[in-house]
Amino acid sequence: MNATVDAAWENATAAPQPFIEEFTVGETIFYLSCGIIGTIFNSLVLYIALRYINTEDKPRQIIVINMTTADLLMCVVYMISRPWFSLLPNYVCHPYYLTIWTCQLCSCLNLVWLNVDKLIYIQFPLHYYSIVSRKRLLLVSVGTWAGLLVITTVLVSFVTANQGCIRISLNPYIYTIIPIFYVVMIVTSFSLSALIYFIAHNLTHMEVRQRSKLFRRLFFLFSSTLWTFFTCLPYRVLYLFSMFCGAMCATSMYRVSTDMFFRILVVGMVINPLITIWTQRIYRLRLLRAFNSWKENSSSEVLMVSSNRRPSERPPDNQLLPPQA
Repeated sequence: MNATVDAAWENATAAPQPFIEEFTVGETIFYLSCGIIGTIFNSLVLYIALRYINTEDKPRQIIVINMTTADLLMCVVYMISRPWFSLLPNYVCHPYYLTIWTCQLCSCLNLVWLNVDKLIYIQFPLHYYSIVSRKRLLLVSVGTWAGLLVITTVLVSFVTANQGCIRISLNPYIYTIIPIFYVVMIVTSFSLSALIYFIAHNLTHMEVRQRSKLFRRLFFLFSSTLWTFFTCLPYRVLYLFSMFCGAMCATSMYRVSTDMFFRILVVGMVINPLITIWTQRIYRLRLLRAFNSWKENSSSEVLMVSSNRRPSERPPDNQLLPPQA
């Protein structure tokens, strides 16, 4: 649920000629395939959520919609354009960084809200719908997007692009705010999930069947949180640490490790909608119904084509009979 720009922080007085990245065919295929696949599945999840889910009855799905929207924008804006990132004109850089920073932060913060929602659900099950409502979650969503837009707008105002968007001038201590936010939000989500698991595991008044049903409902939360924790946190920590360790981190091994975890982070964002479909029954059933409907329509079309053949196009009757012994 969460990529970052692999930008080089350069001095604004660098050489005036533009810097052109040399992407290999494999790297180009990697980003394009991740972007296209992520766009398809995130669009599918978003369509099902907006078309079939009643957010009055399931207000927490508003959080899922926000997370999916953020991941979809990252796939469309960042992944698909990444191989040609250095060719973007300077005037695109500010809205470009504004979009991807906001989407990344929004995805992480909504994962925190999802954990808070489940914590309320498991702690106050009888009062859940009096605490959590569609209206309140819509207000939280608007406040989340608006607040993050303000933060990223302030940060982007310090960005100076002189050689295209791949090489920008920005005080690294100002940018440190963003990776710190990432780490704090991911660790917070993981801590809340651990707390929710501990509470659910120690519920003594529930029968075995009820507890099993409860953990099935929590499966999406645990899956999303653990997936984000293991795919996003290593890169965020390495990147944040590299901003302070100086020459100690300027080794090929450290660079290779950082690049590897960044690739894992990108793949993780593509897997996010698949986790949603796999772990949430409503998305899985809608997808199965759509597939079965398509399959039935395809079979009907084949039968109609076969029945509408002219007599001259049909095989002779003797070809329809089995051979005589």
